[in-house]
Amino acid sequence: MNSMPLEITNFFLAMQAGPSGQELLGALFTDDAEYAEPFSGQDEPHRGRDAILAAFAGSRTEDFDDAVIHLGSVEIAGETITVAWTCYSRAIPGGQGSGKNIFRLENGKIVSLTTTLDMP
Repeated sequence: MNSMPLEITNFFLAMQAGPSGQELLGALFTDDAEYAEPFSGQDEPHRGRDAILAAFAGSRTEDFDDAVIHLGSVEIAGETITVAWTCYSRAIPGGQGSGKNIFRLENGKIVSLTTTLDMP
């Protein structure tokens, strides 16, 4: 069984905490981190901690404050950690969605995060 690094556990805790988790979320990323995601429709990744935090804040709605994230498989290959997840929230069509987060860590900080969605 692979053990998930504390930084990744804290990432998911911060996501579930809603707006009150923003400070913790910011502390987990390097200044020059990158975040690629399918939610905004933006082709290029968000670059830099401030841009990443703005992307997270921009995608949140009050409806998402009820989010519960269940974690699935964890795969660790060196500094790359892939975590499968299912999110339950009234903000998601059908009440739930699933995907994977691919993190790359350096010196205890997230330098890269790519989120993918499972499509039916």
